[in-house]
Amino acid sequence: MRLFVSEGAPGNLPVLAAAGRVRGRAELLISTVGPEECMVPFLTRPKVPVLQLDSGNYLFSTSSICRRQNL
Repeated sequence: MRLFVSEGAPGNLPVLAAAGRVRGRAELLISTVGPEECMVPFLTRPKVPVLQLDSGNYLFSTSSICRRQNL
């Protein structure tokens, strides 16, 4: 899984806290990106935080990302 965050983006704190709990149980790469950098090819505007699953799907909801990382 790959987690994209941006400095100052709302929702980063709970997502990063959940990421800290998942360490060691699953492989998670955390990438800090610029506010205008587009990580998801089909979006016209950047949105962070976003979690890219191993399947290639994306989660955009902060609560969904936190739940997914707690599995």
